[in-house]
This record gives sequence, structure tokens and C-alpha cells, in this order.
Amino acid sequence: MSREHEVGAGATKTRGLRALPRMLRRIPGFMLKLAYMARFSVQSWQMANFLTPFQIYSTSDCASQLAKSGLKWPINTGTSTDEELLLAVIDLLQREPTLRERFPQPIAGGPSGSFGEWLLSDAESPFTVSQRYRLRELWKSRPSLAARRLWQHHDHLRTLIPLGLLPSWRRSLFHWMTHTARPAHGTPLSSILWFFAELEDAPSCGADEMWLDSPSWQAKHPKAFADGRGAFLEWIKRYLCKKPSELEGQSLPAPFIEETHVSGVNLFGHFCYPSGLGEAAWQMRRGLEAAGVPLAPRDMPASIHHDTLDRHGMRGPEVHPVSIYVLPPEHRLSEIHARAMSHPKANAKRVAVWYWELERAPDLWKSRARAFQEIWAPTRFIRDSFAATLDVPVRAMLPGVALAPFTARTRSWFGLSETTFTVLFSFDMCSVMERKNPLALVRAFRQAFRRGEDALLVLKVSRGSHDPESLARLREEEAKGQVLIIDSVMTRSDATALMACCDAYASLHRSEGFGLTMAEAMLLGKPVVATGYSGNCDFMT
Repeated sequence: MSREHEVGAGATKTRGLRALPRMLRRIPGFMLKLAYMARFSVQSWQMANFLTPFQIYSTSDCASQLAKSGLKWPINTGTSTDEELLLAVIDLLQREPTLRERFPQPIAGGPSGSFGEWLLSDAESPFTVSQRYRLRELWKSRPSLAARRLWQHHDHLRTLIPLGLLPSWRRSLFHWMTHTARPAHGTPLSSILWFFAELEDAPSCGADEMWLDSPSWQAKHPKAFADGRGAFLEWIKRYLCKKPSELEGQSLPAPFIEETHVSGVNLFGHFCYPSGLGEAAWQMRRGLEAAGVPLAPRDMPASIHHDTLDRHGMRGPEVHPVSIYVLPPEHRLSEIHARAMSHPKANAKRVAVWYWELERAPDLWKSRARAFQEIWAPTRFIRDSFAATLDVPVRAMLPGVALAPFTARTRSWFGLSETTFTVLFSFDMCSVMERKNPLALVRAFRQAFRRGEDALLVLKVSRGSHDPESLARLREEEAKGQVLIIDSVMTRSDATALMACCDAYASLHRSEGFGLTMAEAMLLGKPVVATGYSGNCDFMT
């Protein structure tokens, strides 16, 4: 081969290599994502095999890991903010190893544990009285919740680091949370540190949590929380744990043990999502509990941005012979179990509680309904709609409605006048505004109350950012006067307190499947004015 030919071949090869980045840019995004996931998984495997397990109570280990994410530790900035106060507790446990010897499981024990009682009540506590009060309230709200949601809501994270909660894999998970999730989601550093402290306090807690969120583990060890506990821990030690001694002496956890031997109900719903459908799931749960029915409640996460409650105690495995699903009919049964991270129990009787607002159900739901033995319709309006379309038994099953305990608020707490006659209407912007029909209510209110009269219409909306165009139309009406928009995702307590503050409740909806807020206003003794059509006619005259 000639020299010129060799050079030409080399040049061709070089040009081909230089063109490689352009070629890579043409690869579909999912291929790049797949490559990234594979690379990260390999790195995680290497870290799990060659690095010692991450020690949250080691100042040096914590500092070196945080340094990789550009963070300094310890953060000596005082205790003026809630974040600083929570970080100070972790720093204290790192600096004083005798405290961990004196108080086993200091963080996982909670505020009522031995360490919590000492920290919040003992004269030896390094915190002031006011700091202890703040810390007690913070601890009750579970500081680890934001970090815990990252694990529970990110399917790709559990794919990248499938064993991330086990001791030998936590270093990879810690790096992802501090380096990627903290800046991307605004997850507080204190939440991440408290989450890992809870895991380290009770090493088997990681295995238990993974079992609760892993359908494959539930299928392999269906009695991991009952009489198959020993076999489950032995499996963890043998195949998944680098240091078997880390799981020695773990006792049987409390949740969901007795239910495996007693017939009851598996209840699926949006328990952590503050919404009408979420409240319907809670009302079903309260009713079954009041009747003494053993329950295994299972939350199906909505989104990391919408879920506000802790899933602790709401991840029951499907152990009972009957399963009730208080969820939208848009979800297939297989999708529900995948998103709820629950392995379906064989031969369970499945009942769907479906809410719907129109006179006819979509034909698509006919095939989805066949996955259930029965459909429970919360009102006769919904029953008639489903009966015309579905070919499975449909029963009218009016839901129970009860007001949960709430903290009373003054009108000024919500920015309202104490003397103005106030009418309230509440709805979620994730719903269809044309069906909720608030603009018609605004027009009717202005016909009933002339300008200058001391009256106000309060439109309390949730998740206004979901429909910015409709929210802008409401803002235009607000600017004309007599209308106040409150765009806020409130707790159930505050939402009920707002309703209790108002003089009346109104809903000029075009159609409602049930009308929960109208029923709640009536329970509060408020006059309710509403459209005489659809689901609310089952309890209004």
C-alpha cells in the first residue's frame, strides 16, 4: 500500500471520528438515556463492590461525599433557620458518638424516642427552649419526607440504583440526591441527611422499604412481613448485602402483620394527593375502619409536585381477598399496580369506585371495566351513565362524608374582612373549568349583589398553574371587583377552616359526579346554592 493511500485512509478514519459527535446527536433521545442509565448502573455497581458503605454519622465521610457535589460540611452557620436547626442535629450526632451509643436509633426513634426525649426535654440538651419547640414541630412533620419522595416517585432512579436503600448501595444514592436531585428539585440538604440517618439507624428499614416498593420482591417473598420474615432476611444477607452482619438481630416490623391472617380489604387510592378523589379514598378508609374491617391501604402516587402527605403507613401489600380502587377510570389495572409499586394478589376480587361527571361514559372504559368484578358508582347519576356503557355489574354506592378535625381560623388569617358577606366556591384547576363553570357564578353573583354592596365572592382554586389561560380569565374578573381569587393547595384542615369562615357556598356547575364540597358545606351548616342537576341531587333538594 502506498504512503499516499495510507495517509488517505487515515484521513478518512480521522474525519469519521470527527463526525462521530454529529452522528451521536442524531441518535434518538431514548438511546442516549439508555446509555446514560447503563453507565450510571455500572458506576453504582462498582461503588457498591469497591467502596465501604456510606456512614452518615461520620463527619469525614459525609464531608467527602458532599464535597463531590460542591457542598461544605459541617455547615457552621448557626441555628436561626429550620434548615440550620435540622442540620445541627446531624452535626451533633456526628461530633458526639457517645450519644449514639447511649441512644440507639436516634433519628428513626422520632421525637418520642429516647434520643428525641433527651434532645427536646432534658436539661443537658444543647438547644434552647425555643429551639426545642421548633425542632419538635419540625420532627413531627418528618424532615426526611422530601428526600423519601425522590425515591418513591422516580421510577428511573429505582432502575438506575435498584438496591439504593441497602447499606452497600447508599453511597451511590446519596451522590445522586445531593448532586442531581437537590439542585433539580430543591430538595433540602437536611431532608437528605435525615433520610439517610433513618436508614442507618435501622439497616433493615432499607430492605423493608424496598420490599414495600418492589413488586418483584413482593412476588418472591410474599410473607416477608409475616412468618416468612426469616427467609426474607436470609435472602437479603446472602445475595444483596455486602456485610450480612448489618442485618443481624432485626425484629419483625409492625405494619401489615396481622392482616395476613384475617380477611379484610386492600384499598388503593390517592391518599397523599389533596383533591376530591383523594378525599373520597380517605372517606372510604374511615368508613371501613369504623366498621372494624382490617385494611391494607395502598397509595398510588400522583406526582412529586402534587403529593403532600407522607406515604408511611399507606403502602400496604395486597394481602386480602378483596381490593377496592378509588381511582380515576383513565388508569388500567396494570398501570395502577405498576405506579403503586404493588404486586397483584392472585384471585383477588377487584372493585372499582369510579367518579364521572357526564351522562355517558367513554366506550374505551368498557374494556378497562372488565378487569374488575364490580363497579361502584358514588351516585345514581354515575350509575346510569355507566350502566349504559359497561358490561360488568354497576352498583350505586353513595359515599360516606364526614368532616375531618380542623383548626378554626379567623377570616383575617385568609385575608378576608370580618364583616363582609362572603360566598365561597372551591375547585381544582386540574379539572375542566367549563364544567365547574365559575364564570357563570361570577355573573350570577354580580346580578345578586350590586357594586358597592358589602359582599364578596371567593374563588378558591388549587393548582392554577395547570391551566394558566383559565386562571388568567379568572384574574380578569377579579380585577373588575367583588371577586377574590385564592390560588393555593391547602391542607384539608385549612380548606375546611376557610369554608367555615364563609357565610354561604355556591356551585353553578354544568355537571358533577358527586359534589363533595357542597356536601361538606352542608355538614358545616352553610346555606348551599347549586345547580339542580347531576350527582349532587342525591343529597340536595
